[in-house]
Amino acid sequence: MRLKICIIILLSGLLSETFAQSIARVENVKIQSKSLNQEREILIYTPNDYDLRVHEYFNVIYVFDAQARELFDYTSSTIPFLTDARKSFIIVGITSPNNENIDYSRLNDFLPPESEAFKNRVANFYGNADNFLNYVETEVVRYVNLKYRTLNHNIAVGHSLGASFILYSLLKRPNLFQNYIAISPNLAYDENKISKELSKFDYTKIQNSTFIYLSNADEGVEYWKEWKPAREKIYSFFRDTLKNENVTVEIAEYTKNNHWNTFPPSLNHALEFYFKNIQEKQENELSKEKFEVVIKVKTFGKDDVIYISGNQPNLGDWSPSKVKMKKISDFEREIVLTVQSPAQFKFTKGSWDTELQVKGAYKNLIIKPETKKDFEFELVKDE
Repeated sequence: MRLKICIIILLSGLLSETFAQSIARVENVKIQSKSLNQEREILIYTPNDYDLRVHEYFNVIYVFDAQARELFDYTSSTIPFLTDARKSFIIVGITSPNNENIDYSRLNDFLPPESEAFKNRVANFYGNADNFLNYVETEVVRYVNLKYRTLNHNIAVGHSLGASFILYSLLKRPNLFQNYIAISPNLAYDENKISKELSKFDYTKIQNSTFIYLSNADEGVEYWKEWKPAREKIYSFFRDTLKNENVTVEIAEYTKNNHWNTFPPSLNHALEFYFKNIQEKQENELSKEKFEVVIKVKTFGKDDVIYISGNQPNLGDWSPSKVKMKKISDFEREIVLTVQSPAQFKFTKGSWDTELQVKGAYKNLIIKPETKKDFEFELVKDE
């Protein structure tokens, strides 16, 4: 009897410990789309301790063709390995499932209707890319931005026709995404339509720094031979003709991979390039508009001198002892200043050796001052 009680107690302890752990989460969300006149499902991955990191915001990666769950899962799983777990993202999987009842498939979502030959296809909904793009912008992205703590530098990931679609979205909504990872796109569709339009596009419409990644596998050699000349034309344009300081293009070729298994090495290369060359540059981009904010922090020492240090001049440009907060009571410090969005900062006692930990954040504190004026924080008490 005593042994049974001990086992029950041990199991209870293990179970409570297991359920107490905070783990990454994937939610399935159904949207009754007005743009598509269909019910659609999206997948939303939130990183470890998202619910506890209430003073942090996250960039979002949108993965298309997420009904092929491998694409979504690989994307969410690979980032910690590429960054030594230093980066956290929200991952949104946008599905394009087959619906036999209305003769609808991913082709309808991803392909735009332009040529007469294409309009005469049998399926009633072929060439629905414009409505699908409206769904992505006004229903998916809007939902994610309203419900989650998101930043502005999102990433679109597409493979095959999903890659064609995200390049099409660049042409139609040039500032919807800031980064485009287009893996083995079909650029030959409809007489090289997307390839031609990319070479004619007015890239001055792009307002902020933008990253475009293009890759191919062995398409165009033994199969889909029309793909090779179409991609070579746009590769040449991006390498030799396009001159725009806001646009960075990286091209990679994986001729030993086939159309399907090129996804992992292509995504790895794209994200590694992004982390090394793009992310910091984009994170330094701030809103042109300035906002007055009041930042308060609760402390435990009556005589504590606390500084705020962050990502812009009024926050000291990451100098740990430049911007001192005002003592307004024994256990509260405050500062009123004007900042741009998003503002990132930390609290110190005058040096980085005395950086202070805040409840609800593991990394930088982030605020979006366009949402409200007053922000309050509480320090973690030293053990």
